This record gives sequence, structure tokens and C-alpha cells, in this order.
Amino acid sequence: MEKPAQTLSLPGRCTVTLAFIVRNEEKGLQALLPQVPLEVFDDCFAIDGHSTDGTVTVLEAHGVPVHRQRVRGLGAAMLQARQQVATDAFIYFHPDGNEDPADLPRMAGLLRQGHAFVVASRMIPGARNEEDGQLFKWRKYANQGLALLANLLFARDGNRTTDVTNGLRGIHCTAFDAMQLSAHDLTLDYQMIIRALKLNIPITEFPTHEGKRLFGTTNFPSISTGVSELRLLWREMLLGRRKVA
Repeated sequence: MEKPAQTLSLPGRCTVTLAFIVRNEEKGLQALLPQVPLEVFDDCFAIDGHSTDGTVTVLEAHGVPVHRQRVRGLGAAMLQARQQVATDAFIYFHPDGNEDPADLPRMAGLLRQGHAFVVASRMIPGARNEEDGQLFKWRKYANQGLALLANLLFARDGNRTTDVTNGLRGIHCTAFDAMQLSAHDLTLDYQMIIRALKLNIPITEFPTHEGKRLFGTTNFPSISTGVSELRLLWREMLLGRRKVA
């Protein structure tokens, strides 16, 4: 079940865009794009981080417009995606195999119902994390620790988070803009969560099953990623418990 959350009051029909964030994901796209229900969305496009394989060719063959990333970094790609959105809300999707295309209609439906910020969580009952079959779940433990810190420092009125780094998330443009996000690196996901808590923007979660990465290896090593997330947390603490700029 979705975690109860306050919803937005939306006039008329809410429109939703699907934004692919890609870099050298040719093989992943070939496997996953046929499973992505593009017809569920009012618009779609991709932000491409200067791929050197056939990523752009595969996307364009499926009718997905591609915009070349202007500033380096995962966060920069996500911020650029917001600039391209012309609908009321949008969803980020990374076609590497970790995120399930079957979750997309559910997320779009929640946004259309007025949920401000929706995250597919790997940490709640009914969900599965990629490491759940392992004895030691280092990435999961780190995620849970970062979520605990965010909740202790910034949460209020029952608004909580359980998964701060999963990239499969959807948000209304008004909520995104209110966050005044600035991180150009991989910490933007965490900054979104922290600023939603600071501003008391309701976070709606539903359980997802994280798949294995289909091809290649992650661009974000665990130790350096954890250090970056903690630095982001420290900056947000210095900024203030309720301030975003």
C-alpha cells in the first residue's frame, strides 16, 4: 500500500512526462524500451550524457526525442530534464535494469491523483532491494542510515522517507521548483528528499522490486558515493532545518 500522504489540489487533468536519464545504455534500452508503456505519458524525452554507443539511435528509433546534456553530472542531467518538461509533473527513469518499467503506470497514476512527490521504495514491506539475497547488504545499510539521519534532522508532521537514493521517482513541477535544487552530482536524489522534508512536501512511497543491472557496472562506487552524500547532508544542516536557499 502507498504510504498515506497529503495531495495537491489540481485543476482539471494532470499531465505527466517520462524523462529518461541515459549515458551509454544502448543494451539496457534495447532490453527495456519495449517494456516501457510510453502510451501512459503525455510526453517523453531523454537527456543523454554524451553517450559513445548507440544509445541515441535506439531512443530515436522508438520515437523518444533526445537532448544532449549541457553540464556534466547526474544531478545536472536531472535539472536539465526539469527545464525540458512542459507538463504538470514528470518521472525520472534510468534504463539500466535496476528500475522496473512495470512501476511506471502506478507512479503516473499517483501523480495524476495529486500526490506531490512519489518514490519507488526498496525498503518497505513488499519491496526488494538488489542486495536482499546477500548476507551483508552494505548499500542497503548505508541508504537506511542516510534515511534515518534525514528523518531525524528534517522530518515533521509524519512526513518520512525510507529510500533516499532510488532514482525512480516522480514529482509535480511546483514541488520540484519549490525545492530550489542545486546539486549537479549524484547527490541530487538525496537533496530532493531532504528538501521535501524541510518544506514538508508529502513523500508518497510504494514498494518496488529492484532488478540487477543488465549490462556494465555502476558509475558510482559505494565509498565515494557515501562520502558525497554525507557532505551534502552537512551542507543542508548548515543551511538550516527549514531553509532551502
